[in-house]
Amino acid sequence: MTLSPISLSSSYTTTISQPHHCSLFNTTTSTTATSLNLKFCSLKPEPFAFTSLRHRSHHNHPFRRTHFNAISSALSNNGTAPKSFDYDLLIIGAGVGGHGAALHAVEKGLKTAVVEGDVVGGTCVNRGCVPSKALLAVSGRMRELRNDHHLKSLGIQVSNAGYDRQAVADHANNLASKIRGNLTNSMKALGVDILTGFGTILGPQKVKIGSSNNIVTAKDIIIATGSVPFVPKGIEVDGKTVITSDHALKLETVPDWIAIVGSGYIGLEFSDVYTALGSE
Repeated sequence: MTLSPISLSSSYTTTISQPHHCSLFNTTTSTTATSLNLKFCSLKPEPFAFTSLRHRSHHNHPFRRTHFNAISSALSNNGTAPKSFDYDLLIIGAGVGGHGAALHAVEKGLKTAVVEGDVVGGTCVNRGCVPSKALLAVSGRMRELRNDHHLKSLGIQVSNAGYDRQAVADHANNLASKIRGNLTNSMKALGVDILTGFGTILGPQKVKIGSSNNIVTAKDIIIATGSVPFVPKGIEVDGKTVITSDHALKLETVPDWIAIVGSGYIGLEFSDVYTALGSE
């Protein structure tokens, strides 16, 4: 008996729980790009509590509603003496949300930097909408080539239409790589600094970059850390028999049978791709 892969396609975004010790915690919850302007009562604030609440959606970009809060704050003058910062705006996360916020900030004249611990482009470009749409394009062509009745009505004869699995996977990866490069170049061309490493908020307007002692300050911070696939408790992902949407995009194998847990647009896209490529 051969076990069939299970794809877990549901994903959750990150939100922040408000600490009781802070005097001001101005944030918008349940978004993939959250504006943040913190002022603490205590000198030693406790770590933030991160919890998962809502499903992610590549088609909705909450940063368009939220990142303007931090940018507007950076542009405002509250009448106090100006404080010196390394940046007007620091964005943690260089995905679609962080990229859009950075471009808008530069347009408003803010000195801006983004912090990225993985690769520019985040979920959408590298593990989401870009490679998935590339695979959907292939699956659509395969369905057309296998529709003998329709092709014959057009006077077209095609026999034994097939595909190269690795070539299809490479096509999706190459497209993601190209767009990732475009995003990187667009930010650099506008003078946005790209700081490599995971960002850790040490306190109000202070962020540590990576594991070194590189600490930068910013008048305002935007958290745009994106999301990861949600795996229910008790299920162990091995990347072979049980996979997530991240694994499914790599197209390392096309199984005879596949069960997809989750009927949102991510699950539906994978059902289209894998059935078109021969899975049941």
